[in-house]
Amino acid sequence: MQSLTDLYIYPIKSTKGIQLPQTFVEEKGLTNDRRYMLVDLNGKFITGRTHPQLTQVSIEFSKKGLLVSAPKQPSIYIQPEHFTEQMQTVEVWADNMQAQHCHPDYDQWFSTYLKQDCQLVYFSENTIRCVKNRTTQVSFADGYPLLLINQASVDELNAHLDKPVTALHFRPNLIVKGDVAFIEDTWLRIKIGEVEFEVSKPCSRCNFTNVDPLTGVPDLEQPLKTLAGFRFHEGDIDFGQNLIALNQGVIRAGDTIQVLETQQSPKYTSMLGNEKLSHKAIQMYFSKSDIKVAGNDKGLLLDQAEAAGINIPYSCRGGKCGRCKTKLLSGEVKVLNNQGLFKEEIEDGYVLACSCIPTTDISIEH
Repeated sequence: MQSLTDLYIYPIKSTKGIQLPQTFVEEKGLTNDRRYMLVDLNGKFITGRTHPQLTQVSIEFSKKGLLVSAPKQPSIYIQPEHFTEQMQTVEVWADNMQAQHCHPDYDQWFSTYLKQDCQLVYFSENTIRCVKNRTTQVSFADGYPLLLINQASVDELNAHLDKPVTALHFRPNLIVKGDVAFIEDTWLRIKIGEVEFEVSKPCSRCNFTNVDPLTGVPDLEQPLKTLAGFRFHEGDIDFGQNLIALNQGVIRAGDTIQVLETQQSPKYTSMLGNEKLSHKAIQMYFSKSDIKVAGNDKGLLLDQAEAAGINIPYSCRGGKCGRCKTKLLSGEVKVLNNQGLFKEEIEDGYVLACSCIPTTDISIEH
């Protein structure tokens, strides 16, 4: 029997999850999930991808508001009655929206902890954000209201890893016990408790999965590297399923999962394909710094640049954010993903360093 085993919410985006025995499902997701978010002074969202220490921030609910604690920091209460009335533009990936600024004291607390100036904002009743190409509301989650992880799939992944990971590495809202690994790939519509869900899209993973939720310390490679070896499809490394609730209602740990409609599972491959790697030596020229380094035709451009001491800014390392875009002046690369680029940028010759492999000598504008 397939069942829901655990429920988690993350009141402040990227902070430590709170396990719940039951909760109410709203259009935007689980009640109180990702209703707060940290942004830099330009309004761009801050997450554990670049600040893994956020995963060590603990949240507790109290009558006074949210009690927030972190290592080597005094605890602080976040109290809605003290919020400012200021609405400001914030950004989550390519989405821009109006969010409510909370309070300068909270900004200072998080700025001290992250060692970076930042602000805490709230997804207020006046904030509007929709799932891409849908009218469904979503809060500050990456793209969809809910994320489901099958423990059997985690167990299968762990069979390929030297150091096992937990389902919490993947920031789930719902952890389920499926009959077999990756059976969730075949679900199209399910019911849990009082709520029906559309299984909208596999979740594309990034380097955040490499952050240990217990310590906040990121692994340089795993488990993302292993996932890339057998869960690559149409430019993404997938693990877990994004859900959209079709109605509101209560769900509880222990609820049975009813599969109402199924679909064909995607055909997953290795990110590097099945071809034999040639290990051909190539030259990579970085025009702005006037540096030429040796490379090969098997590694990602970003990885090879870092190994050579070349700094290319990045955030997601999954081809979604566009931060590592570089202009290809000459030569050829194998593009694995260009989701983080606009059509005009692709036409102008930009590539994502985290998601392309040089196949010839190249020159890039960096």
